[in-house]
Amino acid sequence: MTKPQSRRKADVTSKLDYADHQRNQLMDELFASKSQRRDPAFLVHAAADIIAAARECFDYLGQDIVELYVIPFTKNAKLRERHASGKIKMYFPFYEQQVTKPGSVFQQIKNTSPALYKSLTDFTTSIENKEIIQNTLFNFHWFIEMKDMVNEKKHDKLIAVVSEADQEYIIENELFRAILPIKAQAGWQRFSVSPGSTVSKVAEYRFAFNDREVADFCLFSVKATQLVLTKFYTDHFA
Repeated sequence: MTKPQSRRKADVTSKLDYADHQRNQLMDELFASKSQRRDPAFLVHAAADIIAAARECFDYLGQDIVELYVIPFTKNAKLRERHASGKIKMYFPFYEQQVTKPGSVFQQIKNTSPALYKSLTDFTTSIENKEIIQNTLFNFHWFIEMKDMVNEKKHDKLIAVVSEADQEYIIENELFRAILPIKAQAGWQRFSVSPGSTVSKVAEYRFAFNDREVADFCLFSVKATQLVLTKFYTDHFA
């Protein structure tokens, strides 16, 4: 079949660009706060907004799939009625059963668009098998953490961030600045820096939800989402 024209692709691109901009702002604030030995401003809220924006983009894609690949072909009159009245909002599937279960909305794509159905099952299988996203260090299964973290926030909970003292080195000189994490490092016992550099131990900020460093998980949320959604839109939408 001819690729349908996406109604939300531009919104997805714009929202992910915004999330990446906010992530860069967060990185600047994190580094400045460590350098100045203070707590970063609005860290919880900034991180939560970045992760929520990435999560929401998956649901934009889910809505495109339902509206363009399900509704025009479904024989389910109730589904068509619910969609016409604006009562249906399909969340993007992260589990294989959401795609393959007989009678599920996304299972209906199996016959009308086998290629898209395969892309959905491949994605959910990669999550289940905890595979690494090609050419990255990102794990597909972290999308479950992203989804669940946002769902917890929706239940009137802030995404909690914990501070661990002396878990990073901050290295600074006139031409260079870097943060070197200590936690979970292996294979080195010392490092050297150029003359004139200052080295200090500073706090590391991690999500209480999954014990992942804040900047690293925000990077995953934006960049991995961009990779996955770009492929879906390139392969299946005009």
